[in-house]
Amino acid sequence: MTFDIASPPRQGGEARYDPAGDMTDSTGLLEVRDLAVHFHSAEGTFKAVDGVSLTIRKGETLGIVGESGCGKSVTALAVMGLIPRPPGEIAAGQILFEGEDLARKSASELRQIRGNRISMIFQEPMTSLNPVHTVGDQIAEGIMLHQKVGKAEARMRAVEMLKLVRIPAPERRIDDYPHQLSGGMRQRVMIAIALACQPRLLIADEPTTALDVTIQAQILELMRDLRDRTGTAIMMITHDLGVIAELAHRVVVMYSGRVAEEASVADLFNDPQHPYTLGLLGSIPKLHVEEERLATIEGTVPNPYSMPTGCRFNPRCPFAIERCRVEAPPLREVRPGHRSACWRAPLEEHVL
Repeated sequence: MTFDIASPPRQGGEARYDPAGDMTDSTGLLEVRDLAVHFHSAEGTFKAVDGVSLTIRKGETLGIVGESGCGKSVTALAVMGLIPRPPGEIAAGQILFEGEDLARKSASELRQIRGNRISMIFQEPMTSLNPVHTVGDQIAEGIMLHQKVGKAEARMRAVEMLKLVRIPAPERRIDDYPHQLSGGMRQRVMIAIALACQPRLLIADEPTTALDVTIQAQILELMRDLRDRTGTAIMMITHDLGVIAELAHRVVVMYSGRVAEEASVADLFNDPQHPYTLGLLGSIPKLHVEEERLATIEGTVPNPYSMPTGCRFNPRCPFAIERCRVEAPPLREVRPGHRSACWRAPLEEHVL
């Protein structure tokens, strides 16, 4: 193993992995281009992801945020090659990982990549872990499959992975079953499974869901430390902007299957350039402000089988003009490195 499991968490003065200083090319580690994922049912065709483009560089954390049903998890499942077919299909676009188009790979080719070069932490560790196998066996399974080592060597590496994710007494815990571990410990096991083969990209789908705030903070700190020590890029999927602020370098905001805004974390929080992002930020409680009414986004998410014409956010947008109702805005750069799918961006010139 190349992970330095014996070293303690890095302190503020120590060097950390610099994603900006270690890029091998301008296209990034993962480049999704105009991805469309459709699901077919008796009601019609549901365009769960409709023209999504994003890039993740080596060692970078990209946050993907948006409300339930916006296409975050479906985008991740498409990257992993886990879209159920039928009823789903990748209808268009490319998923370029280290120059290879995953959307054109066969099932057997994807199995060699999945869990090896790309890994995923799923939302619910209790349902994602197999209840009839020990956690050690579940970590060792991927190691034996992809690293071609024997059972004894895989068990030893599984113990090392439990140490890496800071599970106490790993030599004993390796023989525990999932129900014997707390929620936070199960999530650490999920991270250990995902990192066991030293992936280039880790997809984390709501990794702190259902965890209390103390355990959530520990999991986020663990993921940050592992990223900085190993250089693994992370796609962080969440609806929690606090998680994005804590861990991500850049953030993509999705709405109804499309990208509404993309920016660095600092730019997104300090200078949002899409009305939907403004609504999300306005709904965050501010502890230092007394008796302030939280902002709300009027209306409801559009029916996926009957999307509005023009901008999909226009029925709920307080700044919508006639052009918004008839013409879909492209995702365009409104500041260096800051893109928005809004006809009225830059917003301060029109509405702020």
